[in-house]
Amino acid sequence: ECMAAMHAGETYEVCLTNRARARARVKDTAALYCELRAKNPAPYGAFLRLEGGAAVLCCSPERFLRVDRDGVVTSKPIKGTARRDLHDAVADAQCYAALAESTKDRAENLMIVDLVRNDLARTCRVGSVKVPSLMAIETYATVHQMVSTVSAELMCAGDPSCAIDVVRAAFPMGSMTGAPKLRTLSIIDSLERSARGVYSGTIGFFSLDGAADLNVVIRTAVVHGLREKTRVGNGYEVDDMKGENAADCEREIEIGMGGAIVALSNAEEEFEEIVLKGSATMRGIAEHIGCVASIDGTVLDSRAPQHEADQSSIPSSVVFATVES
Repeated sequence: ECMAAMHAGETYEVCLTNRARARARVKDTAALYCELRAKNPAPYGAFLRLEGGAAVLCCSPERFLRVDRDGVVTSKPIKGTARRDLHDAVADAQCYAALAESTKDRAENLMIVDLVRNDLARTCRVGSVKVPSLMAIETYATVHQMVSTVSAELMCAGDPSCAIDVVRAAFPMGSMTGAPKLRTLSIIDSLERSARGVYSGTIGFFSLDGAADLNVVIRTAVVHGLREKTRVGNGYEVDDMKGENAADCEREIEIGMGGAIVALSNAEEEFEEIVLKGSATMRGIAEHIGCVASIDGTVLDSRAPQHEADQSSIPSSVVFATVES
């Protein structure tokens, strides 16, 4: 359906997302987050522990927007991901080079750079929008990423309302929507059958001196709070949230994953890419519990390539299942 919309001229790029869900016993979300950060360090991570025991564990490599006190705005959209080969330096260098030269990934990245330039131009000084870095490759613990940097200058430095205006004009971020943004959002709404939640949103801060710094919520696990049915009054049932002390109960864990669909996309390769993006988080959760992770029948083992397996042959595993077909 994405391809049909492209061929009809409705869109150039659709950032289609999926969700993987599992149930597992997570006793301490803060300890789990610390382990995930240690295994997969990222510059724009965040940890939120919410009322009722729910938690957001974010190891994001992507900056949505930074506004400094002088009114300089910076965005660093990511489009283009390649697996790292941690066992062979030569093969890893080849993965790096292949991503840098990929026609498909460069096209994805360029379209989002143009979209971000347009978003910033709506609230920034005329002629101030620049691209200091285009399609640079950044290397992280488990993947190589293609990252561009777009900058601009606000019309009113030091005013907190101006920082809010630039975020409002640029949200949702183009790297999680596609282009053109508004039409593509309506296409996404018709295709994705579950809400994204905090995934593909942003976590960050606004300062009274007009500064702001916000990430893109990717590479993120949401550990849901626990609910139980309770009889009250004349027989009505309500959901009461249990807190972190309910450590022996299973909790739902949700991980968002997504990728850009363009005219050069291949369905099987796109699915492999979204699993790659979620695999470090899934493996980290499983290792924290003391078992292995699998998604839709594929075992994610950090010591070996992903492989198909009979789930009955795995003595202890966290089984993730994708939501979308």
